Amino acid sequence: MTRPPGVTILHTESSLGWGGQEHRILVEARVLRDRGYRLLLAADPRGELCRRARAEGFPVIPLTFGGRANPAAFFALRRLLGQGGVDILNTHSSLDSWVGTLAWATLRRRPVLLRTRHLSTPVHANWPTRWLYHRPARVLTTSREIAALLHERLGVPEKRLLPVPTGINLPDFSPRPPDPALRASLGWPAGTFVAGTVSVLRSWKGHLYLLEALHLLRGQGHDIALVIVGEGPYRPVIEGKIRDLGLEAWVRLVGHQEDVPAWLALLDAFVLASYAHEGVPQALLQALAMARPVVATRVGGIPEVIREGDTGWLVPPKDPPALARSLARVMEAREEALACARRGRQWVAAHHSLEHMADQLEDIYREVLEKR
Repeated sequence: MTRPPGVTILHTESSLGWGGQEHRILVEARVLRDRGYRLLLAADPRGELCRRARAEGFPVIPLTFGGRANPAAFFALRRLLGQGGVDILNTHSSLDSWVGTLAWATLRRRPVLLRTRHLSTPVHANWPTRWLYHRPARVLTTSREIAALLHERLGVPEKRLLPVPTGINLPDFSPRPPDPALRASLGWPAGTFVAGTVSVLRSWKGHLYLLEALHLLRGQGHDIALVIVGEGPYRPVIEGKIRDLGLEAWVRLVGHQEDVPAWLALLDAFVLASYAHEGVPQALLQALAMARPVVATRVGGIPEVIREGDTGWLVPPKDPPALARSLARVMEAREEALACARRGRQWVAAHHSLEHMADQLEDIYREVLEKR
């Protein structure tokens, strides 16, 4: 593949947290740097993305976004873009997209502007939001569902909306046996069915409904336990729900884990109980890549990957009984579940590898740069 030489891409991100969106930016920067592009990042110095990007050797421009900090960020970005060394400006969150797009709009000689929309959160159909989303040459999304939403709500032309779900590094997320020591550390008897989920602990990830499903299954006599991987602001609420349901012995909140594949390898089933905002979740793709049986909600871009009875099982959001029934099916029909898991692995390898994502991005860059 012929690559344009010396292309510089600047990503902006105002988020302070560390979740799928921030992880996607770093993964994208890493794989494109490996393909010969120059990557810059403008991010809040208080944020986890800034720290991790610096640790990996990326040039980082520290910018604080929000409130009174926005004018300083605006002028800093305008100066940087005005110097002419940036070929593509790719904004991500709302704050940095407003600041970055306004700075871009004031220049006579401009880089190509791209916007990535990561979540299926509804957008306001007002003229400022329309202005914001009609400025970029292309709007990248993490699912077809998000692209359709932006077209319907804001009238963004379909040809400028490009779904590019996050790619998975298949060698890292390959099927493997569980680590016996890690399994033993959970303290459950051999033979206990281990379900699990991986996400930032936020309300809309649906942990409370998953806990209610676990309570139903335990009450029905199923020997099942739950591992929750991740950290976040909803942890105290989740802990309270575990106590209220009397599930302390059968739930492990293990916090943020860097070695996600090791935890996914422990699971007899991966569960995603989100009820809003999802594109195509990275943890879902990671679990499929590791050939884990998956039960997930019919939300956002999830049905683009999970096809009922083929690559996993879908349930309505906020429906613990339905979630419990699908998990019981996975427990009771193990061969069928494992066959679905193998098909899920094949789907991710064919459509959601890191290389496939990078190829899509390069095609987009080549197209927009030729039209500049």
